[in-house]
Amino acid sequence: MKIDQALEQASLERCTVKENDEIRQASDAVLKDPADGKAWMNKGLALSRQSYMREAEECFSMAIARGPFNWEFYRHRAHRFLSCWRFQDAAADFTIASRLNTESWRVWYHLGLSFFLLGEYEKALKAYRECLRVTDCDKDLIAVTDWCYMTLRRLGRDAEADELLLPIHENMQAGSNTAYLARLLMYKGLKRPEELLSADPADTTDLEIVTMGFGVGNYYLMQGETEKGLQVMRRVVQTGDRTDCYFAFAYLASKVELDRYEKAAGETVRS
Repeated sequence: MKIDQALEQASLERCTVKENDEIRQASDAVLKDPADGKAWMNKGLALSRQSYMREAEECFSMAIARGPFNWEFYRHRAHRFLSCWRFQDAAADFTIASRLNTESWRVWYHLGLSFFLLGEYEKALKAYRECLRVTDCDKDLIAVTDWCYMTLRRLGRDAEADELLLPIHENMQAGSNTAYLARLLMYKGLKRPEELLSADPADTTDLEIVTMGFGVGNYYLMQGETEKGLQVMRRVVQTGDRTDCYFAFAYLASKVELDRYEKAAGETVRS
C-alpha cells in the first residue's frame, strides 16, 4: 500500500515545549556535552513522554549523528517516525537497528508493525517470525502473536494463522497485554466480540475503545462483515482524534485500514 504523502507532511511550525523537570535536566545534560549521543537520546525520550514527537525525533537524529552504530538511537527515532505517520522512514530505521542488533524483540516487533502499516505483509511476516524467535515470555508472545496472526490472515494463510494460536490460552501471564490476549481468545472463538467492546460508551474507556476496537473491527473484516468492521474502526479513529490515544498502534492501523477500503471503493466506482 502506498501511503498518501499528505499524511506524512508536517508544517515547519514547532510546539512551544513546556519543559518539566525531566526535560530541563535532559536539556542541561545536552548543553554540558553536546557530543554525547546518549544525552540527546535521553532528551528525546523525555520529550516523547510529553508527546513532543517531532522534537523527540530531532533529538534522536542528533544522537545518530554522534553514534551512527548505536542501534538504540535508530530504534527510538523509528518509533517516533511511527507516531508521525512516517511509516517508510520507520521501516528504514528499524531495519538498520535490526542489522546492528539481531536479538532485540522490540526492534523486530516494531519493524513488523511498520511493514504491516505499509501493507507489505510478506516483509511484516518475516519480521514477526524473527520476533517470535527471540520471544521469551507470555506477555511478549501474546503481543507478537496478535500482529503475526493478522498478517497471516491478510496473506490468505489461514491454516498457519490458526496454528499460531495453538499455544494461546486464558491463563497466560499477559501483564500489560490483556487487550491483546482478549483479542487472541476472540480469534480462537473463546470470546465473543461483544465481550471485548461494549456498544455503550459509558461502559468503555477511550483507551479500551482504541485498543479493543481495532481487534474487534479486524475480526469482523475477517468474518466477511466488512461494513460492521469498518464501523468499529471509525469509532476507534473518532475516539483517537478527540483524545490523547492517537499515537496508539490500534489507532494508526484503524486509520490505515479505513483509508485502504475507501480508496478501493473509490476505484470500484470509477471503473
